[in-house]
Amino acid sequence: MNKFEKFIYTSLAILVGLLIYTVSGIPNTAENHTSVKASSSKTGQSSFWAAEHSPVIGNTNARVTLVEFIDPACEACRAMYPYIKQILSEYPNDVKLVIRYVDFHKESEQAIRILEAARQQGYFNEVLEVLMAYQPAWAPHGKQGIDPWTLFEGSKLAIEKAKTDAQSTEISQIIQLDKQDFKASGSQKTPSFFVNGKPLTLMHPDPLLEMIKKELAPSQTQ
Repeated sequence: MNKFEKFIYTSLAILVGLLIYTVSGIPNTAENHTSVKASSSKTGQSSFWAAEHSPVIGNTNARVTLVEFIDPACEACRAMYPYIKQILSEYPNDVKLVIRYVDFHKESEQAIRILEAARQQGYFNEVLEVLMAYQPAWAPHGKQGIDPWTLFEGSKLAIEKAKTDAQSTEISQIIQLDKQDFKASGSQKTPSFFVNGKPLTLMHPDPLLEMIKKELAPSQTQ
């Protein structure tokens, strides 16, 4: 890396440090614990829309549960991210997002561990926002990217503690359980969405929104 590239990456890290807590458009309601309970998929009942260890963004009592299997390094996940934010913004009381992890790409596991460590400190949404915004910098497919930890230098995230927490066995268990439930769900790619347990078959914001509206519509039965 030459001096100019170092300057660019350093400047990027400083900029993110300044903006990290102002850019997020999602309320910071993700649960911060990482207590892991056995996946009910082991008992033959699919649990992929209600995993107790998963981050939840939005009203926990919402009528619609939107589950997303996300790979933080997935370009399609990044492309859908603004639409998910918009849906949560438009339906703050009626829709909640449950995030499940899949680590298809080599950079993904570290990003997942950073997210979970940040969740313990109460900064899950902010860190997710930054990882999505700067995904091309830390996960440039086929190239060497920057260390994603540098994106949070100068932020309120206690980086050294987060680095230690990121290596916990609890986070390892979360990753493994999510892999199991991803397979049990029948999904084959990321992102994969489920609306109240029903799979989104066409990966586009419009049919996703239609599914949500249908779930929110008053029952037509007498």
